[in-house]
Amino acid sequence: MSSVENENENRIAYGWTATEEGISAFFVTFLSLLALVLVLSKCLHDRPKLASVFSEAGMTILVGFVAGSILYWVAPPTNEDDDADYGDDDDGADAAVKEKNVFEGLLSFSPKIFFLAMLPPIIFNSGYHLKMELLFRHIKPINLFACLGTCISTIVVAIMLQIVTAAGLVGGFDPSFAELLTFGGLISATDPVSTLAIFQAKRVDPHLFYLVFGESVLNDAVGLILFNALAKFVGDDDSFERITEAIIKFFLDFIINFAGSFCLGLLSGILGALLLKTVDMRDTKLLELSLFVLVMYLPFFLAEIMGLSGIVTILFTGISAKRYCEPNLSDETESNADTLFRVTAHLAETGIFLELGLSIFGLWSYDHFHVYFIMWAILACLVGRAAHVYPITYMFNRSLRSASIAHRVTRQIVTLNQSLSTSGHSDTQINQAGSLAINHVASIDSVFSDSTETPYKRRDMKIESGTAHMLWFSGLRGAVAYACAKTFPDDNGHRVAFVKTTMAIVLFTVYLLGGVTECLLSVLKIDMDVDEERYTEEQRSVLNMGLLYKIEDEYLCPCVIRGYQSQCSGVKLSSSSLEAEQDEEHAHQQNAGTFVSPTLVTENTEHPVEITAMGHLEKMNQMGYISDASYRSKKSLFDYGSRF
Repeated sequence: MSSVENENENRIAYGWTATEEGISAFFVTFLSLLALVLVLSKCLHDRPKLASVFSEAGMTILVGFVAGSILYWVAPPTNEDDDADYGDDDDGADAAVKEKNVFEGLLSFSPKIFFLAMLPPIIFNSGYHLKMELLFRHIKPINLFACLGTCISTIVVAIMLQIVTAAGLVGGFDPSFAELLTFGGLISATDPVSTLAIFQAKRVDPHLFYLVFGESVLNDAVGLILFNALAKFVGDDDSFERITEAIIKFFLDFIINFAGSFCLGLLSGILGALLLKTVDMRDTKLLELSLFVLVMYLPFFLAEIMGLSGIVTILFTGISAKRYCEPNLSDETESNADTLFRVTAHLAETGIFLELGLSIFGLWSYDHFHVYFIMWAILACLVGRAAHVYPITYMFNRSLRSASIAHRVTRQIVTLNQSLSTSGHSDTQINQAGSLAINHVASIDSVFSDSTETPYKRRDMKIESGTAHMLWFSGLRGAVAYACAKTFPDDNGHRVAFVKTTMAIVLFTVYLLGGVTECLLSVLKIDMDVDEERYTEEQRSVLNMGLLYKIEDEYLCPCVIRGYQSQCSGVKLSSSSLEAEQDEEHAHQQNAGTFVSPTLVTENTEHPVEITAMGHLEKMNQMGYISDASYRSKKSLFDYGSRF
């Protein structure tokens, strides 16, 4: 971008800061609109039927759009030479220009203000209030969707748009492949604020909520890294070869970037907890709260200085602050901090969507609007998201399956052959017994479905088809994609077209996809009104069994949390009691001849389940290879002869 364009953009966006009157006028107008949005949000909450099809984010954008249209017609945009005919002493002309600069500042969208001022409190609050156990319980699919999925979506969007562009289906618009890849990177950054708001209001299954939320946060970081990496090659003649090198370099940079951001965020929370434990400020509530807030927001800017991802850093800072710092706070400070973070995040989020609405009329000078390209781009976004959601879901569900039934029976055959050999049976009898067992393997394996082979301890991790459909549908685009588009490389003069295309996609996803989210929850039969606290307690015996938890429990927490030893014993006791109750319940149900679920097979290391066919056991018994006491009659189709 040339220096003239930079000066022009800065003049439009920041001309209102030249005087105190301009600054005051800007904030009076913006804060008045923000107050109006809050009042209308209350009215929207009081009308559940309207709120089910008209999201709060959509309402905020609409208010900004209406206000922007009024400002646009009251003070039309200033051309660069408008003040050329006025002398320095013309105060009336200067006042008019200043007034127009204020309005133009409202109609613009500053990516710098967005990334440095508005986004950090939203991400921190999200990390501060999520359940760490549930996030890390589902961290594997979240990483797959956010990292691998974003890369797949970027490539699919770029290739699809390249095909339709080469075929002449987008009119006279002819972007380069490097530009399409860069656009694919920014448009793959999801921002499902409307969807998550509905999820929270309806208290949907925490599994679905944390998949969508976790993917959206990490996906933004991946999208930003991809966008910044690919944007460097826009305008190069040999971009294809350099892009290939950039993709390889991207994976290395991303691993280092993500790992560094994760460690910085986690370390910030731990050091903050250690500071609050060492310096006991519980008797000075105001100082305690001030120190806590400052320490928590510092890592974001430190990450930006170090070239890391501020989004990932502030997310894990919020997670670690909730887990390690909060126990060291007084009850009053804990409550005040919780309220402060929620209020700051809500105001920032509302302000972002208000700015989006205002900036629609801020595109007044843009005369490039390629309708066909926008339509193909929307379709490419939907196809690109489907291209990674469903394959990754299938592969992840397959990875949850335990060893196949055929493999289990094979191991049983080997054990049986060894026992027959040691008991003095002939080779003919051993081979005959093995053949009988093998003949029944196929029939036994055929009755087991994918869910049947998912072990009990991993049953909550399986992504059902309805959840997968909702994941695909939750790929809304928002302010992150639009902020990236505002900084799109303009070497080929196509920034304007990509900005307008991004805005169209944002409006389409927020209003159409966000508007039918609640209806789709009912159609897909997604669990709603789920108590997240109870869900966490039910899964705690599974969540708290990892090696990292034990290291944290025995070494880390006692060092950074004040009085952790007394707190820890109660947690351990409740977790062990819950696990014992679950084991006793499963054993009682199996002894009673019933089964917990027709799609559930429990594993018992002390009493291995011998999965075989009844006919095979009878023939083995008739041939004298096993005794009558070695098997019992089955009571149902799902009774597999477990011996106790």
